[in-house]
Amino acid sequence: MPSKRDNHARIIADAKPRQDRCKKPELQERKLASPMTVEQSHKAAPHIAICIATYLRPEGLRNLVESLNRQVLEAPGIRVTLVIADNAPDAPATEALGDIGELSHWPVIYTIEYERGIVSARNRTLNEAPVDADYIAFLDDDEEASEDWLAQMLQAMTLPDTVAVQGTVEPRYRQPPPDWIEALNLFRMGPYVQGAALPAAATNNAMADAAIIRERGLRFDPRFNITGGEDEEFFSRLRDGGGMIRAAADALVWDDVPENRMTLRWLGRRWFRMGNTLSRIALIRRQGIATRALKSVAAMGWGALTCLCLGFGSRARFYRGWLEILRGAGMVAGLLRFDFAEYSSAAVKVDRVKEG
Repeated sequence: MPSKRDNHARIIADAKPRQDRCKKPELQERKLASPMTVEQSHKAAPHIAICIATYLRPEGLRNLVESLNRQVLEAPGIRVTLVIADNAPDAPATEALGDIGELSHWPVIYTIEYERGIVSARNRTLNEAPVDADYIAFLDDDEEASEDWLAQMLQAMTLPDTVAVQGTVEPRYRQPPPDWIEALNLFRMGPYVQGAALPAAATNNAMADAAIIRERGLRFDPRFNITGGEDEEFFSRLRDGGGMIRAAADALVWDDVPENRMTLRWLGRRWFRMGNTLSRIALIRRQGIATRALKSVAAMGWGALTCLCLGFGSRARFYRGWLEILRGAGMVAGLLRFDFAEYSSAAVKVDRVKEG
């Protein structure tokens, strides 16, 4: 692990919005990086760019950076660069934290992204990532990584035909959750079987082959900028180009879960958006639309059956049925071209205030 003296490599960047933000994601920013072959990318001592989009969570960002300082890496020569895009130009994290590079044992690229939206921030991290990075990892600003997180992610990336990996996410509740939340495992991702094939990955704990991202010119789709679901679309597109997304079962991160998220209302919005995302992806790709329509009806039907027939005497089963109804309704809404803006400016600001 490098000492703070190695932070001379730190870059602090700040730029105004660029006109190319609305280009299709496959065509964006090709000029920023010269392609490498996949074989050239996998070095014995890899360089990992850890991409973090942050918005109004300075203490969460501090906790994440400190957890990355504690990474235990037995393999020599591994390089790490933190790439942070702050999407709050009026209240950047540096106002509370000072020079973020001073908090990190790793070199830091910190930049302000002026264009509001989750996709704008995530794409900014990809644009700013070092061109010699071998792997691109994604974490959220309300998480902490376990000490062997990075080592486990790198190990999973060496499995055959792997283009990306998804790690395990465990909730860290600020107060004891209702019993039905624990019973339904609503804030967990995993447990996984090591190396198991997955249909997609999520940016709250993922790593991808940087050479493939460069070669394909991959970026997150701006059409998901205020809706969320951009990670499912991005990683499924990465997988569809060839290769497998696999599980990194022991690459654990903890997700901070504040009180305001432990409600049926908040989870209902999330499940509606999840269904909405699936239908929007089908429409964008012009495939699987009929199948998605059938699945939406099936989801609502199964949810209603669960509520009416299985929900008596079990709040967990009743709520699970209700969430499934909302997921199906989100699919229907997506097929009718209604885009649910879970990450609109107003919604996210309210969410951050309630998080405290």
